[in-house]
Amino acid sequence: MSIDLPEAKADTLQEVFSDKFQYINLDHYNIYHFEELPIDGRRYQFRLSSKGDLMTVVTHIAGRAVLLVSVWTNMDYEKRLREIHQHILEMERSSSIPTDFRALIEVETEDHTFID
Repeated sequence: MSIDLPEAKADTLQEVFSDKFQYINLDHYNIYHFEELPIDGRRYQFRLSSKGDLMTVVTHIAGRAVLLVSVWTNMDYEKRLREIHQHILEMERSSSIPTDFRALIEVETEDHTFID
């Protein structure tokens, strides 16, 4: 018996930053096994799936660590990381950081616990 699965399609950057975006406290995780690619001084740590078609990415936005999970690489992870980098720069320039992330920053700032 075979199961017909829908064909996988690459995610858009909007999908990545709405569905696959979450805050991470790096003090609680050991990511020593991640590879690293610096782009314009920003550090991107990533781990590829065994097939190389997906990756998990850890980076910083507005000074806070974030995790992007199950991001399609389109079989060119460096190009995809550069696309993500450009999208982050645009988000920071336009102050369009995802709402849940912005709310987290505001709460921490009000409590005076936010340290940049």
